[in-house]
Amino acid sequence: MKKILLLIICSFGAIWASGQGKVTLSPAAFTSEDEVTITLDVTGTPLAGANDVYVWAFSNDGVGGGKDASTNGQWAASSEDAKMTKTATNIFTFKFTATTLFGQSPAELINFGFLAKSKDGSKQTPDYKPFKFDPLVFTASQFRLFPAKLDYTDMATVYFHQNLATDVNLQRMTNIKVSLSFYNEAGDPVGSKQNIVTVKESAILFSYSFIPERVITFPAATKLGKFSYQFTGTVKDANGLDVTTNGPVTEVVYTVFN
Repeated sequence: MKKILLLIICSFGAIWASGQGKVTLSPAAFTSEDEVTITLDVTGTPLAGANDVYVWAFSNDGVGGGKDASTNGQWAASSEDAKMTKTATNIFTFKFTATTLFGQSPAELINFGFLAKSKDGSKQTPDYKPFKFDPLVFTASQFRLFPAKLDYTDMATVYFHQNLATDVNLQRMTNIKVSLSFYNEAGDPVGSKQNIVTVKESAILFSYSFIPERVITFPAATKLGKFSYQFTGTVKDANGLDVTTNGPVTEVVYTVFN
């Protein structure tokens, strides 16, 4: 009798599971900066047999600080940007990069969830959640930006790891400063600030944090497309005199968060 009861319970469990659809994520592990493909089998859900299926996504379920996906649209009228690609009967895919989809920085993103629905919201699957983002792996280099992706309204920090410098002059450089240049979306220069004194984080690490609008003045309607930074300083020549030396110019393209 116990075996029969257990079999019945397991059978109901299998039916319940099949009624929820099946989700596969590729890659299986990912950070918020990776492109992820959702593959959803809607067999057994109210969307079974549908030709048009839309994704409704959200970030940071249950932990706070979440946002709806920029592609969601309205519940009764999903955006066409949220339309999933039908690859076979009941099989749909959707590709996204979380920082772009949710308009949040890597530091802000912890997990995401989603459901699939008809365009008008009259049919839907259950929520599929939460899927956690792997932390970004820190890789030290002589020049570094944090966060790795940002838009022009974000605060950025540029770093110079002097102990990792490959150029002898950069290894010996003192009086370390940084110069910043900003460009609009067309690539035209809109302003710069030269020889800003850096913060000495340690004997081998120098940094500068900034928000563009506090560094330069540019028209309110202007959107910045990129910026560049260059660390500079001085070294002693053969006569013991200070000589200016420069690191390379590093260019950073701003990410557009919708």
